[in-house]
Amino acid sequence: MELILSDLFSSNEAKMTSLDIAELVGSRHDKVKQSIKRLSTNNKHRNAIISQPPMVDGIKSANGVVTQVYVFQGEKAKRDSLVVVAQLSPEFTADIVDRWIYLEKQNLSLTKQLEYWQRKEMVDFAEGSFHGHGLAKRKETKKLNNGKIEEIKIKMQPRLEGMK
Repeated sequence: MELILSDLFSSNEAKMTSLDIAELVGSRHDKVKQSIKRLSTNNKHRNAIISQPPMVDGIKSANGVVTQVYVFQGEKAKRDSLVVVAQLSPEFTADIVDRWIYLEKQNLSLTKQLEYWQRKEMVDFAEGSFHGHGLAKRKETKKLNNGKIEEIKIKMQPRLEGMK
């Protein structure tokens, strides 16, 4: 099954990508991915230290190249991302903990906003149907509500602007 970014980021959990980690520790993205691969692979001396996170297509660059990014999501993945940072650059371990706290708080706030606008759309739909409000008025409220819902969903996706 092929994962795409919008599908992966439709849940309400905080997420972090390998690109976020590269930016956080000041490493090249390919080196971060190499560390993730090494830590998530069994070898004759040890078992894998982390679970290999799912990989998705990032944003297509100007030259048409699509960079693959690992996505860390959930409690186990949070632990694994901490292990990756500790391996790459131990001095940034506190920074990644702070980043996870920030992402979780931001995601909770956006989730509450999303739920508000989804409920508002359902109420507006029900009221419009029940009271027989004009079609033009209903189209206006639907456009506003759905615009807000899409705006929040976009904010809930990870920032991949570092990919060029």
